[in-house]
Amino acid sequence: MRSLIPFDGLFGNTVLDHFFDDDMPTVYQDYTAVPKVDIEDKKDHYEITCDMPGFKKEEIHISYENGILSLGARKEDKKDADDTEHHYIRRERASVSFSRQFTVKGIKEEGIKAALKDGILTIMLPKEEEKKAEPSRQITID
Repeated sequence: MRSLIPFDGLFGNTVLDHFFDDDMPTVYQDYTAVPKVDIEDKKDHYEITCDMPGFKKEEIHISYENGILSLGARKEDKKDADDTEHHYIRRERASVSFSRQFTVKGIKEEGIKAALKDGILTIMLPKEEEKKAEPSRQITID
């Protein structure tokens, strides 16, 4: 589609120049959406809440290793070349993936729980009981 400005190229490209293009504008091609996360200290555990609209639990991956919580998700949009049912003018919803990591130490690994309900992922990380510091001991020199 040609620019709506009569002097094409004088003012550069506009958003409307690319409206009906087959490809996504360069600005958006490498854009990665990263869901926002809330981390709350609930005294005996940490609670992480993350908006994950449109993701199924099979598409979400959570792991905890060496004090690092890793949260990632991948959704594949399969494009069928023989798709005759749909007549898209523009298609921006494609494969999406992201990965985030958080340092969270002092966690009981066996007690970590996660739930996905109504597009909201909640992860509960129970804290290990604090070890009491042993009083220092005087060492005699021989």
